Amino acid sequence: MREKLSSNFVIIIPCLVILFNMFLVLNPVEMIMAAREGLLLWFNQVLPSLLPFVVGVNLLAGLGFIRFLGVLAAPLMIPLFNVPGAGAFAVLTGLSSGYPMGAKTVADLRKTRQIRHQEAQRLIAFSNNAGPLFIVGFVGTGLFGSTRIGYLLLASHIAAAFIIGVIYRFFGEKSSATGGGLSRAFKAFHNYRQNEYEGFGSVFGSSVKNAMEAMVLIGGFIIVFSVLIKTIETSGLFSIFGNFAGLVAGIIEVANGTRILAQVGSDNPVAVILAAAVVSFGGLSVHSQTAHFLRGTDIKFAPYLFAKVLQAVISAGICLVLVMWFM
Repeated sequence: MREKLSSNFVIIIPCLVILFNMFLVLNPVEMIMAAREGLLLWFNQVLPSLLPFVVGVNLLAGLGFIRFLGVLAAPLMIPLFNVPGAGAFAVLTGLSSGYPMGAKTVADLRKTRQIRHQEAQRLIAFSNNAGPLFIVGFVGTGLFGSTRIGYLLLASHIAAAFIIGVIYRFFGEKSSATGGGLSRAFKAFHNYRQNEYEGFGSVFGSSVKNAMEAMVLIGGFIIVFSVLIKTIETSGLFSIFGNFAGLVAGIIEVANGTRILAQVGSDNPVAVILAAAVVSFGGLSVHSQTAHFLRGTDIKFAPYLFAKVLQAVISAGICLVLVMWFM
C-alpha cells in the first residue's frame, strides 16, 4: 500500500509542476506581478528586519554566547522541556526573529553537536515560531487594523508553543545534559574562547556570509510561493472554500492567508481565531524553508510538522478563550 501511494505521489507531483508552468505561460502579466510583489515583500520587509538580527545571532554563536547561556539556562530548560540549556538560544531566536530562524538555529546546534538527536527533535517542535513584529505589526496592526488583536494572536502563539514544548518533553529518552550556575557558565564560555574561538574577524565574516545565504534562500521561497498563491487565486480555486479560503491560503503561505482572513473584518471572531491557527502553523512556504535548513542533520521532519499542526489547534483554542474574554 505504501509503495502504491509513493508511486502515485511520484506521478502527481510532476503533473502539478507542469500545470503550474503552463499557467505561468498563459498568464504572464499576473505571474510577473505576483513575483514582483513577493520580491518587494522580501526586499522591503523581510530582508531589513531579519538580516541584522541573523548576523547578530551568528555573532553570538561564534563568540561563545551559546556555551554561556547553555549552562546558565539548563536549570530551566531541562525540567520544563527536557532539552539542554543551549536550547534556550533557539527558543529566544525563534520567538524574536521569527520563521524560519528557530529551525536554522536548532539545525546549527545539532550540526555542531551541542545537542543530541532526540533533544534536537524535541527542541524544534516548539522553537520555530513567528516573530512579534510579524504578528503584532504586520498581522494585527497592518492587516486587522488592531494592535489589540495583534497582542491576542501573539499571546495565543507563544502559549501554544510552550505547551507543545511541555508535551514533547516526553518524546524520546531523558536528556543527560547538566549545568547551572553563573561560575560554571563563565567557565564554559572561557573554555570555548581558549579552544574554539577563531577571532572576531573570522567570526564576523562568516556571520555575514551565512546570514546573506539564508536571506537569499528565504527570498526565493517567498517569491515562488507568492506566484503559487496568485496562481491558485487567479484560477478561482479559493472560491470553492468560501469563508475558509483564508485558512486554505494560510496552509500554503502565512502572509497571504492572514491577508485574506483580515478582509473578512477585525470584528469577526472566527477570522481572528483562524488567523491564530494560520500563524502558529506557519504555512508550507515556511516548512519548505525549514526542511532545507534541516538537510545534513538527523532531525526528522514528520514529528516537527505534526507539532506545528498541534500548535495551530492549541493556538486557535487559546485564542477562542481570549477573544471571548477581551472582544
